[in-house]
Amino acid sequence: MAKKPMGLGKGLGDLFVESPETEAIPEGAVVISAAIDRVYPDEKQHRKIFHDDSLQELADSISAVGVLQPLTVRKFGAGYRIISGERRYRASKIAGLSEIPVIVVDFDEKKAQAAALIENLQREDLNPIDEANGYATFMRDFNLTQEQAAKEIGKSRAAVANALRLLNLPASAQSLLKQGVISAGHARALIPLKDEGLIQDMLIAIVEREMSVRQVEEAVKNMLEGGAPIRKVTPAAAKNEVYQAQMKEIAGKAAANLGRKVAIRDDGTGRGKITLEYYDSKDLEEILSSLCGEEFLLNL
Repeated sequence: MAKKPMGLGKGLGDLFVESPETEAIPEGAVVISAAIDRVYPDEKQHRKIFHDDSLQELADSISAVGVLQPLTVRKFGAGYRIISGERRYRASKIAGLSEIPVIVVDFDEKKAQAAALIENLQREDLNPIDEANGYATFMRDFNLTQEQAAKEIGKSRAAVANALRLLNLPASAQSLLKQGVISAGHARALIPLKDEGLIQDMLIAIVEREMSVRQVEEAVKNMLEGGAPIRKVTPAAAKNEVYQAQMKEIAGKAAANLGRKVAIRDDGTGRGKITLEYYDSKDLEEILSSLCGEEFLLNL
């Protein structure tokens, strides 16, 4: 008889603590110092948004007292691949650290991906859409059913199924949910509508009227029973509302990838400005070299 796979939720939980910057190192863990340029982010990181303000605050803290909670990593070629702690890694780079403390664990790809998902879920670092995409990616990569995936990460099948339902929403609703403009409860209440136009109208109504989840549920029920849909804004206004939310999401992703504050100002016509923050003259030189080529500064 084949050995029944063990869920990872309980066994891996000891590696991850509620406050990643302050809690004690797990008992029995061996901490080493790794060159930061030999530590690599996980290309399948479930968390997609790293807010630049909080990254800078963490970088300031790291500059003052160092990295108090080591990253969890696994061997990757001549270096290491991050399992948990990418936020600390990004902040350490901003702080200019050349080395960071890490705990090296012997995980295969499946176990590493499950552990990274568990870590983010335990710390509530994932917005509902990133959480749902994390489940979907995990299931797809390892050909798992909802029940099998739930068992591996220590969640109920219902929790996984409810999260995945959010991915059926149109991009506009997913974008507002990722930004925290609407809640997961609002989003779930919209799923029965199916029609993207009606969902769009409801999204604007939720924001403008500050509707509760209960109010949205009642409005959706009324629509499904043949009642009049909510239409209190022009299509152009609705489109611009969603467009600006998407621009905010793009700025957040750019800030996370660049390790610096990014602002996008768009007038809704496709024209606007991008602002990049730099922290010293060397940082400015690196930005200019990346944008204009390494020879740019030599010609000044």
